[in-house]
Amino acid sequence: MFSSLKKLFHSSEPQGNNNDAEAENIMQELSVLEARLNENPADNATQKQLMVKYNQAIKVYAASKNHRNDVDEVFVKIDELRNTIRKNI
Repeated sequence: MFSSLKKLFHSSEPQGNNNDAEAENIMQELSVLEARLNENPADNATQKQLMVKYNQAIKVYAASKNHRNDVDEVFVKIDELRNTIRKNI
């Protein structure tokens, strides 16, 4: 009966490491997309990709102990991106 609970709790440790690795990957992808958007702020495709990655980053960062503090920064960047999109419309 308790073996399933033990598996659940012990399986959460490797998942935390996986979340950290995934957070690092998303952070690198965000850097590339942000650099591309800085070069051409009117690029709609980059804006869309960046918005999708920001939304993914929120979920992954919230699940990662090492990146949990970065969630607020992502929300700020989403607001900045929305303002950029509004200026281009």
